[in-house]
Amino acid sequence: MAEKTIDLRVKISRLWLDTPIIPASGVFGYGDELVDTIDYRFLGAIVTKTLTWTETPGNPQPRIWELENGLMNSIGLQNIGVKRFCEEKLPQLRRMGKPVIVSVGGWKLDDIAKSIKILDNQQGISAFELNLSCPNIKTKQITAENSASVFKAVKAIRKLTRKTLIAKLSPNVADICETGKAAEEAGADILCAGNTFKGLYYDWRLEKFYTGGISGSMIFPMVCRGVFELYKKTSIPIIGLGGINSEKRALEMVFAGASAIGIGTHLVIMPNLAERIYKFFIEYLKKLNKSRLSSIVGMKNEKE
Repeated sequence: MAEKTIDLRVKISRLWLDTPIIPASGVFGYGDELVDTIDYRFLGAIVTKTLTWTETPGNPQPRIWELENGLMNSIGLQNIGVKRFCEEKLPQLRRMGKPVIVSVGGWKLDDIAKSIKILDNQQGISAFELNLSCPNIKTKQITAENSASVFKAVKAIRKLTRKTLIAKLSPNVADICETGKAAEEAGADILCAGNTFKGLYYDWRLEKFYTGGISGSMIFPMVCRGVFELYKKTSIPIIGLGGINSEKRALEMVFAGASAIGIGTHLVIMPNLAERIYKFFIEYLKKLNKSRLSSIVGMKNEKE
């Protein structure tokens, strides 16, 4: 039997990605900072850090702590705001030849809506990631931790744009399928599972506890389980991200049900990780005599 030609482009909802590997929002800046460090040919899209309606300074220092097998951060959505992004960053991103996914968040739904209205009129944006799950902002309740709040937020934003809408879910819930189904019912095109886990760090030098979001390889088993369960109970595509530090971990996420995978902490630690995963996917598909990654999504899982 002749060997099939491998095509790693993936179509998730209406969004075409050059490869199934994307950077996680937050570690990639606005998308243009790492061009001299990472080979963008192996990335499926550019994903910006989360933008808010107004410029945000973020949380005070210290706000990043190194753990034994991960990181804890409390950046607090530091960003230049939507208007400066459109003027200063978006023109360069348009020239990079990759789909641009803009992550949007904030403290109030009205502010998120205002951001979407401005961004939706800009050329060169392929999709929005609705960040409902950042654990590092001061608010009474994180939207993604309540299914009714998720439904309300996604429903409101869905009315404002026809672009592909990704709902970024929180792992800090009793049942991620409840919030995932709420996002799907409200009109989300894609689910992103997930975000950092809430954590606590004691700084012996400063003799003080700090709270933040935990990322890195330690969270992979929990995130992968979330993808596994979402795949069973929802019908829209899933981006699986969190703790992927190797080629095999990336493939495990696909086996669980992820149509695309995101890499964050380890993309910074290992700038060639996307290239390694890309080549590994090709070799694995060759062994199975399959031409597209979609043929093995959820291969070790079953829909209910």
